[in-house]
Amino acid sequence: MNILAHALIAHQAGCSLVGNLLGDFVRGAPPAQLSPGWQRGIRLHRRVDGFVDAHAASAASVARLPAARRRWARVALDVYYDHLLARDFARYSDRPLPEFAAQTYAALAAASAQLPARMVRFADFMTERDLLVGYGDPDVIAEVLARMSARVRRQNPLADVFPDLQAVDAGLARDFAVLFPATLDFARAEVAARPAERSR
Repeated sequence: MNILAHALIAHQAGCSLVGNLLGDFVRGAPPAQLSPGWQRGIRLHRRVDGFVDAHAASAASVARLPAARRRWARVALDVYYDHLLARDFARYSDRPLPEFAAQTYAALAAASAQLPARMVRFADFMTERDLLVGYGDPDVIAEVLARMSARVRRQNPLADVFPDLQAVDAGLARDFAVLFPATLDFARAEVAARPAERSR
């Protein structure tokens, strides 16, 4: 799952939005100086990622792509799943995507003094480009994948994988329609099992 999916899961599961989004910007154990709610959000983010990676629908999505693309498939699918979520957001949320995106940007801006510099730069870029809403645009997804490809030092196919994703869009949409509700149920169960996870 990518930024938009993690943000919506955090919101609907009742866990820290900022903490969940920090999960992509913190390596190792959550830093002790972060608030307990943020630390729990990071841990939930990682459990969600593990659940998604092990889910049969995720494996089905990987198998839909050409064999030469599969080494990087999960990276590309994380982004494409956000595209599927953005374009069908009303199916998963009773709040309009622009409203949800604006509230996400505001939460990150309010926390910026305590966030890692790399996350602040990304949050500023995301807000300036209104990226969460933009994920609904195929051209934005292609651009995001190209940017990711350029940031990776190793040779990778991310800049060229978008046509392959579009070619199997219908199948990926079916996979996501199974995967996202299951992931949300998992996150809610994780929070319920750990009452402190509800802390913001």
